[in-house]
Amino acid sequence: MDSTERKINIQVYYDLRVNKGQLPTIIIAGHTFFVDIRMDRLRPKDDFLSKGIIFSDIQNYYNQEKNSYLIPYNPKTHQFQEIDFSKIKEFPEDLIAVQFPIENKLDRIGWNRHHGFELTQGLSKSGFKMEFKAKQIPWEKTFLKDLIQSNLKSGEVVGGHTKKKENHKSKGRKM
Repeated sequence: MDSTERKINIQVYYDLRVNKGQLPTIIIAGHTFFVDIRMDRLRPKDDFLSKGIIFSDIQNYYNQEKNSYLIPYNPKTHQFQEIDFSKIKEFPEDLIAVQFPIENKLDRIGWNRHHGFELTQGLSKSGFKMEFKAKQIPWEKTFLKDLIQSNLKSGEVVGGHTKKKENHKSKGRKM
């Protein structure tokens, strides 16, 4: 894409976003979400019972190297779902790992508006898109693999508690 074509795309997307109020979208595991910076979330397009993915809830899942989020996602509820890292012993069957860009890449204009910057700031440098698609990452290629191995080595979990090795020494007074 040459610079003239890129400028035309920026102008068209700018018009859609600013003048027509259209929000950018992202497809996560086949489901469309609106990128809604004002509401601090990725809002499911047609699932009003789901709270979606709240950006402030996923801040700990930011990957600085890739400038993106890598989160556990529940495709049935269309929501981010926290994992208890201290107890996990196997890959979650009902969750998938998804990776997608950070807020200022998903909606630069909304991000600029929310933070009080000029609406066009950063558009020519980073470009502007209205549609995105999250990548599904196999659990084996995430940090969870090493964490599970570590948890398996640390002790057996029974009923949510780590089972201690039995100590056969008697406790208390001797007769």
